[in-house]
Amino acid sequence: MHKVFITRNWHPNAVNLLSKYFEVKVWDKSRIPTTEEIIENAKDCFGIFTEFDDKINSKIIKSLKSLKVISNRAVGYENINIKFANTNNIKIGNTPGILVETCADFTMGLMLDLARNITFSNRGVTDGKWISFDQTPYLGTDVYNKHLAIVGLGQIATAFARRAVNGFGMNVSYWSRNRKPQIESELNLQYIDSVNELVKSCDYLSIHCALTDETYRIIDKEQFTLMNNVKLINTSRGQTINQDELINAINNGNIESAALDVTDPEPPDYKSNLVNHPKILITPHLGSGSKDTFNKMAEMAAMNIINVFTNKKMPSEVVL
Repeated sequence: MHKVFITRNWHPNAVNLLSKYFEVKVWDKSRIPTTEEIIENAKDCFGIFTEFDDKINSKIIKSLKSLKVISNRAVGYENINIKFANTNNIKIGNTPGILVETCADFTMGLMLDLARNITFSNRGVTDGKWISFDQTPYLGTDVYNKHLAIVGLGQIATAFARRAVNGFGMNVSYWSRNRKPQIESELNLQYIDSVNELVKSCDYLSIHCALTDETYRIIDKEQFTLMNNVKLINTSRGQTINQDELINAINNGNIESAALDVTDPEPPDYKSNLVNHPKILITPHLGSGSKDTFNKMAEMAAMNIINVFTNKKMPSEVVL
C-alpha cells in the first residue's frame, strides 16, 4: 500500500480521508520535524502533507525517491523548493480560497483592536490601573470615513476591503502588482501605482501581499518615514516589513501602533523588543484559525494528494 506522511497530528479528518487510499504516518511530537526526521519518516512515501513552516528543501526532495506530491496546508508555498520539485516531477498543492473570509474577518478585528485600543485597555485592567471612570488613557480613533491603504489586492485583501467600505464607510486605496479595475469599480477603490505614494496619507495600512523578492521588506525605513501616526496591520508574511524599523517608526511617531499576525522569525523571541513593545499587538499566526476553516484546509490538502494518486485534477496545484 502506498504511504503518506503528515507532519502534524492536528488533522483527524484528513487522516480519515487519506486512510482510504494510503497507509498514513503522522508526526506525533509537538515540535516541527527536522530535515532528517522528514526524510526518515517520509521514505517510500507517495505524498507529504505539510504546514507552511515545514522547510521542504532540495535535500528532502532528492532523498525521497518515491515522492510524487507535496500538499501544503497553506496558501503560500515559499517553504518548498518549488523549482527543484518540478525538475523531479513532483506536484505541489496548496489550499487557497477556503480561508479568504476567515482571514478578512480576522484582519478587520485587528484593525478595530488598534483603532479602539482594545488590547491596550485590557492590559490596563489586568495591571490594576482601572481605579475610576477615566477613558483618557485609552482614547482611540474612529474607523468610519478614515483612509485605509492596502498593499497587495488578492482575494483576502479584496474581502477585507469589502468589509471596510460596505461595513465601515472607509475610503480605500491600494497598490498591487496587477491593477484590478473591476474591483475598483465595485468598491470605489483608488489605485496608487507606488507604495511610497500609497502610505503618505493613510490612517490605516494593511499588508496583504505574497512574499517574493519584490515584496521582501516592501515596508522599510523609507516607507515608514513617509507616514504620520499610521496604524499598521500585517497578516501576510513577517518578512514583508522591517521589524527593527517598525519599532523605530513607532518611537518616532510615524506609526501609532501595529498589529502583527506574522513575524520574522516565527515565533519571535518572547523577550524581544518587538514582543514587549506596548504599542505592538502580536497574535500567533491566527488569520485562518477558525475551526471550520482549519478543518476545510486540511481536507483540501488531503484531496490534493488523493487526486494525484487517482489521476484526477488537484483542487489546487501550484504551477510556476
